[in-house]
Amino acid sequence: AGDGVGDDWQFDHFGLDNPLAAPLLDPDGDGQNNAFEFTAGLIPTDPLSRFSIAIAPVPGQATQKQVIFDPIVPGRSYTVLTSPDLTAESWAPLSGSSAVDNGGQRTVTDTSAGGAKKFYTVEIEKP
Repeated sequence: AGDGVGDDWQFDHFGLDNPLAAPLLDPDGDGQNNAFEFTAGLIPTDPLSRFSIAIAPVPGQATQKQVIFDPIVPGRSYTVLTSPDLTAESWAPLSGSSAVDNGGQRTVTDTSAGGAKKFYTVEIEKP
């Protein structure tokens, strides 16, 4: 339909010509719209199928934080971005980190999280 959401994906989850398949709608009420769920590889009709992110301290490492997110889905790439504030132009890929996958969950450790406040988000790309 040229709306940025794959037609096959829309048909698989909503059938033919279902208005609930529109990119900016959230038919399962999980707070994530169809365009995001398509990109993230989620099920748009299941409120339990949602992307989550959490920040946790690293025990014994005061200058480190863990960015924990799931699910990770084959065919997607994930980039943790960080910013000292929430302005759009200040986000940049996290450097000085390590990543570990455990099933469908990824933990990225920011080894330079000490000092000033830091915000995190995850950018998901579907080729």
